[in-house]
Amino acid sequence: MEVLDIPELNNIMGLDIFFTKKKIKEIGYFRKVNFLVKYFEDNCGLDTANQTPLRIHVKDIMDLKDRCSEVINNPHKAEELLPTMDGFYFGSSDYDENYLEDVQRIYDYCTYLLSEFDALQEDESIWFEIWY
Repeated sequence: MEVLDIPELNNIMGLDIFFTKKKIKEIGYFRKVNFLVKYFEDNCGLDTANQTPLRIHVKDIMDLKDRCSEVINNPHKAEELLPTMDGFYFGSSDYDENYLEDVQRIYDYCTYLLSEFDALQEDESIWFEIWY
């Protein structure tokens, strides 16, 4: 999976989201995907206030992928399944075309991330991290 570097966004303060395979490398990056933080906060115990890295598991990504699929097929369920959150750092909280594009991007990324779980060595794990 290619990590995009968009120079014109580098100077904009905002919520940066990382998936990291510990002991190896960063394996994913998203910027201001509002619902993603809320998902990990509500369903996996992410502590956004302290920006504490959260170890994630296959079941978390399978659930996220299922929710993305449901929202892609039934956009009216977005607020129920993948709600956004308010706050300057979190970007738009609208359920609009940009939101649905983010849902599709995260759905596609989940497929890749599940393959990363399959390839983990015994001493490796995958973490969700935020910085703002």
